[in-house]
Amino acid sequence: MEGWRVKRKETTMQLFHYHWWTDKVEAMEEFYKQMGFKTVIRAGRFNGEMQTFNPPLTWDDFRGKNITFRIIEMVKGQTNLTFGYGTKDRFDHIGLLVNEEEYLEIIERAHHMNGKVMEGERRTFISTPYNLRIELQKRSDVVTEENHTRIHSMEIGLPFGENPEWMADLLNLRITEKQAGKMKLESDHWSLIFNKENKVRLISVVYQDGTWNSVDPAGTKLVRG
Repeated sequence: MEGWRVKRKETTMQLFHYHWWTDKVEAMEEFYKQMGFKTVIRAGRFNGEMQTFNPPLTWDDFRGKNITFRIIEMVKGQTNLTFGYGTKDRFDHIGLLVNEEEYLEIIERAHHMNGKVMEGERRTFISTPYNLRIELQKRSDVVTEENHTRIHSMEIGLPFGENPEWMADLLNLRITEKQAGKMKLESDHWSLIFNKENKVRLISVVYQDGTWNSVDPAGTKLVRG
């Protein structure tokens, strides 16, 4: 792989996003609302078609309509999170905000590494060998201009096997800790900690700022770094 991997350099790539499928969509929205996040999108299937139920509508306006929410999007500062209805809690993906050069380099590496790439107009997904997807996002309007609520690190449970370094190679991150069942990857501004487990789960999100120390309805711990 050394023949194609670019030499590591400082990047602006930002860890900004995570997504859950959950049967607790209303509870998730209320929890993050209390944490200061703002709901920007609610979209779901109602009467056989996709419709939006965005603010200023509240849950009191549609709670009894049996809507299957595909996505609820919430934003605070430099963090964007989404969740949609599922029969149980299932962590789906993390998101990286990248510039054009970073985007092209990651896509090139993904193709060399036989990663499945699903490019779209609004966002691109890369499938990993660990049942965790990576979203690449080039649109800066998915976060606000306010420079706060930045994600410092995420700890994720993953069923990684023979090649736990795959994610480091894809994103060109430093491996700063490696031991049985645990690996830490770092960029210049944030880090990912992977624990070997039987399923994918988001264990914790550490923010560079904030005043909370809580656990969301899907079981993710939110703490200040």
